[in-house]
Order: sequence, then structure tokens, then C-alpha cells
Amino acid sequence: MLLWLGAVVVINQGFHMGSALLADWLGLRFVGRLRQAVITHLFNVSAPAVSHLHRGDTLARLSHDVDKVQAMVLELPFHLLSHLLTLLFYCTMLFWIDWQLALLALAFVPLFYLHQRLFGPFKRRAAERFYHENGELLTFEEQALANLRGISSVSAEERMGKRHQSVFEKARRWAMKMRWLDQSFEVILSSLIYLCGIVIVFVGIDRIQDADLGVGALVSFLIYLGYLSVPVRGFAQAPMQWQGDMGAAQRVLELLALEPWTRELPCAKPLQQPTGAIRFDRVRFTYPGGEEAVLKEISLAIEPGETIALVGPSGGGKSTLARLLMRFYDPQAGAIYLDDTDLRNITLASLRQHCYVVWQDAFIVNDTIRANLLLARPEATEAQLLAACKASGAWSFIESLAEGIDTPIGAGGVELSGGQYQRLSIAQALLRDPAILILDEATSALDSHLEQKVNDEMARLRAGRTTLIIAHRYSSIR
Repeated sequence: MLLWLGAVVVINQGFHMGSALLADWLGLRFVGRLRQAVITHLFNVSAPAVSHLHRGDTLARLSHDVDKVQAMVLELPFHLLSHLLTLLFYCTMLFWIDWQLALLALAFVPLFYLHQRLFGPFKRRAAERFYHENGELLTFEEQALANLRGISSVSAEERMGKRHQSVFEKARRWAMKMRWLDQSFEVILSSLIYLCGIVIVFVGIDRIQDADLGVGALVSFLIYLGYLSVPVRGFAQAPMQWQGDMGAAQRVLELLALEPWTRELPCAKPLQQPTGAIRFDRVRFTYPGGEEAVLKEISLAIEPGETIALVGPSGGGKSTLARLLMRFYDPQAGAIYLDDTDLRNITLASLRQHCYVVWQDAFIVNDTIRANLLLARPEATEAQLLAACKASGAWSFIESLAEGIDTPIGAGGVELSGGQYQRLSIAQALLRDPAILILDEATSALDSHLEQKVNDEMARLRAGRTTLIIAHRYSSIR
């Protein structure tokens, strides 16, 4: 007998452990796939379409809000199914014991429904406001942590601390309102359950006095009625959880609903070995939400292999030309041609394969130097990596690192200067070996001596390819 009991306990615990692990596996898989879908979608709509999003808020949507969606899609239906089966069983037992008392208990169902309908909209609004304010809080914290040096340099620690407290207070108020609604909902729900039990007791006692019901039957009915309160409570709380989680789901759907500002036409064809002839034909462009056109009737022709430099102050539209050439945006009027083909008739992937931009802000991720270089050309050989690093001037600091080209950089790794990051960015361009090269303030972070050295190397890179140089000062193009 003891062996049988032990076996039953082991099997029971093993079942619970297995079901818990299965639920965790399904939940994590769902979260992983949803986060992957969202981040991949953001990658595909490109930077301009998501530029209005705050990074802290976006991270909150990818983490906290996705977890809420997982709870709504996976956990809630499972719990409802469990509560439904339990509810059917206990309702059957109540009707079997005494159908009249069972009908009396069911008479309280409209009260539970009205109770949920009353609290649901308030919970939805409070949840939406909390998720928004929590996103604002994370945005503030992300920006503050990214600018610690600036905060310290102007002795703004106390002021930023007060601003953080103010932003946190807004999120806290809505969080407390959510807690207050949950607690109020729970108190009233418990009161309704107790009221139902009290009514059943009084009616049952009257029927016992009338010899219409036995004491044992009433006791059994009350026991099962107590068991029934668990699934009833679960069904009553489910809409409240749904209303709260719907606010998070809506924020995730907002990310998935973002559409790219440039679309690939069905008739678009891949670009095959372009010569690099570029022509802007009476291009007019205004940024979305802007009132004044940045480019007005711009016409520009660049011959294959020619180098063109645009020099001028910020806000003049120089970088806008690069963004239009990469089709991050489309002009409102006019057209841009590459080898006499409208850019809109070229597939985006092939266009960006043959055009490369060295932006003012280097494209570097938290990984090794090698991994960052391979982002530009995954199949690059060791010799090609070395040649690109030497040509860009990056090898001078790479060889001094303990792990050389395999040194981790960024957060958790070696901290590089702005000029060193920029040299790595130029090395990426050298590896990519594009037909069209765009240098958007590519040497702005370098000192004059290194800038001249890199420009000499870039002159060899520019040979035989169309190059557009964007700069604020003439020294960058000499």
C-alpha cells in the first residue's frame, strides 16, 4: 500500500512538473516569436518610419507589453477552460443535490455580470494610461543613462532627479489606480459571493423547518457552493484581466501596424552591376510633418565614377539627398534615376546592396570588432579584413588591443573613442566595395592629421566608383 501511495505521489508531482514546464516552454516560445516578429517588422519598415518612437517606450512594448499579450493569449484561455470544466462539474452536483437551491444560486449571475461590466472600462483606461506613462518613464531613464556625462558636466543631477521623480509619479498614480480598481473589484466580488451563500443558508433553513430539505443535503450543497466560488471568481476576474492586457496588446499592435514610407513596386527589378550614373530630376521633398520643403526643384547629374562634394551648413538638405538615394523616403515631386532607371523600379535590397553610406554616426553593435566588420560583408576573408582596417586607419588601435580584431567593443567591452568608431565604419565601407559610395560627414570625428590620411586612402577607394561626399567644412573634401 505504501509503495502504491508513493508511486501515486511521484506520478502526480511528475505530471504537475511536466505540465508546468510545458506551459513555460509554450509561453517563452510565444514571447520569443512575437518579439522576433515585432523587431523584424521594425527592421523592415526602416529608420524613418520608426524615428518618432521613443526607444525606452519601444523597449517597454517589446518586453512588458509582449509578456502581457502572452498572458492574455495563452494563460487566460487555459485558465478559463479549467474553470469551465470545474464549473460544469460543481453545477451538476448542485442540481443533483437540490435543483431549487441551484436555480436560486444562478439568479445571482446577472449581478456578477453587471459587476464586471461596471469595472471593465475603467480597468481598460487605467491600464492604457499606465502602460503609456511607464513607457515615458523608461524613455526618460534611457535618455538619462545615455547622457550621464552631460548631466554631470552641468551639475544637473538634482534637477534630473526631480524630473525623474515627476515622471515616475505619473506612472505611480496610474499604477495605484489599477491596484485600487483590482482591490475594489475583488471586495465587491467577494461580497456578492458571501451574499449568495447567506441567501442560500436562510432559504435552506426555512426549507429544513418545513421538512422540505435535509440538514445533510444543505451542508453538502454549501460545501459544493464553496467549491464553486473558485471558478466563479476566475470567470469574473478574466474580463478584468482581459481589459488590462488589451491595453498592452494594442501597444504591440501599433508597432506591427507601422508601415514603411517607401514601398517596393510589384514591377521592381533587381539592380545588375550598375555603372553609377545618378540623376536627380526636379526633385521636391518635404519631410513628413514638415511645412517647408527641404529640397525645391533640385536637379543634379553625377556621371559614373565621378566624385561630387556637397559642402554647407546643417539643415541645407545635404543628408536628405543621401536618404532619398537610399530610398528611405520618396520625393513628393520629380524623380531620381540610377543608370536611367527610376529608383522606384529597383528592388530595395539590390539598391542598398550597391549603394553604401558612411553615416556621421557609426553603425556599431555590442560585439567584437570582427563581428562588426562582417556586418558589411559576411563572406570577407581574414586578408580582406586586415586590408580594410589598415586602409581606414583602424589597425593602428586594433593591434594595440589584447585580443586584436576579436576584442569586444561597446557595452561590456572596450570603450572606443568617436574617431575610432568612425574608422571602423569606414573599414566597413571598404569591405562592402559598393558601386556608389556616400560619405556623410564620414571623417567629422577625426583629427586633421588622421582625417588627411584617411582621405588619401578614401581617394583610392573612390577610384572607379561614383562618390557623393557630404561635409560641413572644405577640409573634409580636400
